[in-house]
This record gives sequence, C-alpha cells and structure tokens, in this order.
Amino acid sequence: MDIGPFSGWGLQPVRLTDQAVFLSAFRSLREPLSDYTFSQLFAWGNALEIYWKQIRGHLCVFANGTGDLTLLMPPIGEGNSDRALEEAFEIMDAYNHAQGVAQRSRVECVSQELLARFDPGRFSAEPCGGDYVYDVRAMIDLAGGELASKRQARNRFLRLYRHRVEEYDPGRHLQPCLQLLEQWKQRQDVHHAMEPSVNAVKRLRETLACERSLHYSRALGLEGMVVLVQDEGGESVRGFTFGETLTSTQSSITIEKTDLACKGLAQFIFAEFCRTRWSHLPLVNVGDDWGLPTLAWTKKSYRPVKMLSKFILRRKAPVAVAAANSAPIVRRAGKGDLAAAVELERTCFTAYNLTKRQLQYLQQRPTAVFLVAEEGGKVVGEGIGLVRRGKKGLSGRIYSLAVDPAARGRRIGQQLLDSMIRQLQSRGVKRIYLEVEQTNQRAVNLYQQAGFVPAGVLPDYYGPSRDALRMKYEPALSEARKVMV
Repeated sequence: MDIGPFSGWGLQPVRLTDQAVFLSAFRSLREPLSDYTFSQLFAWGNALEIYWKQIRGHLCVFANGTGDLTLLMPPIGEGNSDRALEEAFEIMDAYNHAQGVAQRSRVECVSQELLARFDPGRFSAEPCGGDYVYDVRAMIDLAGGELASKRQARNRFLRLYRHRVEEYDPGRHLQPCLQLLEQWKQRQDVHHAMEPSVNAVKRLRETLACERSLHYSRALGLEGMVVLVQDEGGESVRGFTFGETLTSTQSSITIEKTDLACKGLAQFIFAEFCRTRWSHLPLVNVGDDWGLPTLAWTKKSYRPVKMLSKFILRRKAPVAVAAANSAPIVRRAGKGDLAAAVELERTCFTAYNLTKRQLQYLQQRPTAVFLVAEEGGKVVGEGIGLVRRGKKGLSGRIYSLAVDPAARGRRIGQQLLDSMIRQLQSRGVKRIYLEVEQTNQRAVNLYQQAGFVPAGVLPDYYGPSRDALRMKYEPALSEARKVMV
C-alpha cells in the first residue's frame, strides 16, 4: 500500500508485526466494539487504506478509503485523551484542507465507553447504528416462535443436503473459499443492481477484507469453519465463516459467506459455528448493518439481546462572541485568509516578506503547516511551519511567524508557535529549526521561552551587518530544561 504523503505525519500501514501494540490497547477496554480488534484492522487495511501512529501514548487509527482522512476509532490509551484527539484532528485537518474537504475531519465508530472520555463541550456525537449482540444459546437452539423461521430453514438444509463441517485449513480450503467469495459478490451485485452504487463499493471492500482474512487467518488468530456439500457434481465448499474472542463474555463473528442456492445454509452455519466454537461464551456479536436496509432486517430478525451503540464524533464550531471579549483562535488557514496573510507579511517584515504567490503555494503543500490567529473575526497573526526529510529523519522549520502590531502583547505569537510545534511533532518531526534576526530580542525571548536554544550565527543573513541567530528545538531536551527552570 502506497502511503504517499502520510509518512510525513508518521502514519504507517497496519502490519502483522504491529499486533502486540494493538492488542495491548484493546485489552484496556471494558466493552469493545467488533471494530476494535487487530484482525479487523489488518483485514480491512487495504480496502479502507488504514494507517496508525501513537500520539501522547494513545493508539490512533486513521483511514483514507473515502478520499478524506478520518479516525476509525477514538485515541485509546492512558492519560489526557482530549489532547491526543486534538493532535489527531490537526493531522486530519492538514490533509483534508489540502484535498478541499476541510469539513470532513471526524472520528467514526466511537463506542459508548470511549465517548465518555472526551469533553462534550468540545465535541458533538452523532449516533450511527451499532453492533448486534445475541444470546449464544438462543442462536444454537433457535427455539421459540420468534426464531421459528430460522429453525425451519436450518432443518430444511439438514433434510435436503448431505454435508460435512470442517475446521478451516488454508492449505485445503483457501482456493475453494476464494471462488465461493467471488460467486457471492457477483450474485449480490446482480441482486442489488438497482441500489445506490455506494452499496456496491461496500461489497467490493468487504470482498477485499474477506480475501485478506482467508490468507492470514492463522496469523490473525481467527477461528474458521467451512461447510462442504455433496451433490451430483461431487463435494464442494458451499459456506465458510470466521470469528474471534472479543471479551471474556463475548465472541465476534467477523465473516459469514454461503452459496445462496443452498437453502437454509446461512441459518445452519451460524448456529453450528456458535455451537462448535463459541458455546463457552454467553454472547455473540455480529457487527453492525452498514446502514444497508436488507442487512439490518436480517440482523434484527435474530432478536438481539442488546445493541452496542456507535457514534461519529466531530468538533463543535466555536461560538461567536462579542469582539471585545473574544479570545484569539488559532486555526488552519483557508483560501479566504490569503489577503490578510499577505498584509501581515508586508506589515511585519521590511525585507524578504512572503508574496501572495508564495503563500498560495504554501497553502497547497501537504508538508506545510499554515495557521492563522483570529480575534473578533479578524486575522491578527499567521504562522507557517515546514516538514523536511533528511538523512537523520524528519525535521521541521518555523518559516514565518507574524502578529499584527496592534494585537501584540496578548500572547498570540506564543499560541501560534505552540500550535505549529504540536502540528510538526504530530507529523513525526523530532527537531525544529528557525532563523531570527539577532537584534530582535523580543522574538528571541519568545523562542527561548518555547524551548528553542541557540545553534549558531549566520552572518549577514538578512543583509549587510544583519546577522541571524539559528535556533533549535528538541522536545526531550526542551522539556528537561523546563523542569530545571
């Protein structure tokens, strides 16, 4: 999988060698969703273009499968989850702004348990379905009037078909299962041809995830079962299913595919898999319904004993207040901020100020962090940082920092600088450099207070007899100095 610009933020695809990191994070959850497993993230890694990194000790999982960059789940870890989420939003905002979809940064698949960890005053939660959870004994017996049709369908399969059940073995079953999967997709595409095209895309992605699970089932720790049916043409695989342990009380069925021509096979394979593999756990989770009406009807018809709610999390828009009382807001620069940024460059720098064309170019660069400070509806400051790749890894540079003279003395420059540092660090930067005129003591003091230290002098950098002080910021050393002070 080509990770393109994402390596600049330190995002990496999900690999089998990452399994221990994910398992450690998921074990901390009391009631995880079916999405919160390493096997699912690895299986869907290519279909949804999934990446991850750790931010402030939190596991953060991103997805780029729909043209934007989102979080598949909230940051999971100990400590301040709000801070980790803010930095994750900064990464999403940077990418989505460059793609022209700045409003699509969000967190998908948020469980009720994780939702409680975040400040409701800063984030809004929108319900988006949930996982269906059943009593495993009821799924095995299919007893009672409400499940009579399922029981009858299972019994019909037992009457009509000679069959065998086997544990999934890639050496013997991989190719037959792949063939069945392709047949399933083709028949589903024909049957649902009149539905919105987005549903066909979902089926394609599901097929890709199933293929990966079939290939890597053992490495992922998945339990698998196949059903072979004997007919006039001989014996063949007509159904397969996979699952895993989700918690000490709950299993999760991740895949179930059957030949739709075998009447009652779907009901038989689900009940039989629960009986032979998952009867020791009281509950079985079958995931959500993807917003597909037919799938929702089927899952509801099995009478779930509970639903595990899911939410989409977005940041709330800042509330407008009177200009006299409004605190500065630091945000990513938009196209509408360009004129104000040009004016700030002209006002604050007598020479070497950035032109409108240069600022336009920087706004479009994925390696640039372009921020503005807004106060009372007016842009009063701008900050630009750059990510660079060198022999020693990623480094950052504070390229420009300007504050309207009329707005100085209100710590706006410090806010912009702090935000730039955080965003550069969120992209994997380990060291940050800048140049400042040596005689500009006010700016030098600002940088020193933020943790920058002198790293040399550049003679005549700003013109004859106008030397530049080169300064360097390294997070670990800077934090140590703050402690000493």
